[in-house]
Amino acid sequence: MHRPLLLAPLALALACTDAVGTGRVQVFVEAEDTIPEGLSPGSGPEDVVDGWAVRYSKFLVVVGDFRAARSADPTAELRDDTLTIVDLLNLPPGGLVLAEFADVDAVRWDRFGYDLANATDVAESADGLADADRALMLDGGYSIYVEGTLTKPDGQSCAPGDPADCAPAPEIAFRWGLAAGTSFDDCAPEEGDAGFAVPQGGAAQIKPTIHGDHWFFTNITQGAEQTERRAQWIADCDLDRDGETTLDELKSVPAAVVFRPELGYSVSGALEPINYAYDYLLAQARTLGDFQGEGECPTRAPLP
Repeated sequence: MHRPLLLAPLALALACTDAVGTGRVQVFVEAEDTIPEGLSPGSGPEDVVDGWAVRYSKFLVVVGDFRAARSADPTAELRDDTLTIVDLLNLPPGGLVLAEFADVDAVRWDRFGYDLANATDVAESADGLADADRALMLDGGYSIYVEGTLTKPDGQSCAPGDPADCAPAPEIAFRWGLAAGTSFDDCAPEEGDAGFAVPQGGAAQIKPTIHGDHWFFTNITQGAEQTERRAQWIADCDLDRDGETTLDELKSVPAAVVFRPELGYSVSGALEPINYAYDYLLAQARTLGDFQGEGECPTRAPLP
């Protein structure tokens, strides 16, 4: 189990002399609605425009190493380096509290970050995590594991690069474990200043938010999500047409034949080169960590 309360030593020391007063910080993890609710086909800004419906049956992540700092005082720091394996389809309403800090200076902490880390045996298990799911994450060293389906009554799987070579594919399954460990920093809400403010005598609730739709984006998000959502590329990468798109199949499909500019795709902005469809999936997995819902954490780096 994760530690229910962490006291920041530096914040405690400062509280004795700082006239600004103190408050508390609670760090939650929450799942974007696309994870429990899936994505729907349609023409709306949150829809999958090429007609596929998406549903997840499993969505596991390793999240933690929460940290906060203040540009105005380089010596001030909050940190809880605990990592926790979380089942995002089994969260309590309002999210899951993974860290708490007491006696924190009641000022703005303008620098906040966290990790989606690759699993090791030091990772703790969140309430509700099945033993088999913990073993799955540890055995694979995954930061993210997802299972789900794409469905479309008249769906087709077309050979990459040959739109004339198609076969009926009303349902495509996927089971993907990714060692896509990534740090997310300089987090800011969708509107307002970066980081968070601690109210004197009250509690600031900080919510790293894990998104479930980025691998359907037509670009690598680096700020505002100005993108379409498309899923046909996953159906087309089912090379043996057995109804499941595997990681091995993604690793054999050149990115240039499925992420074509005429469909609105851009592969610029990734942390690593994108040569195959798998690389695009991995690049998008490194963008799933957001903040306070739709806010962004624009400073990202791969983790070992």
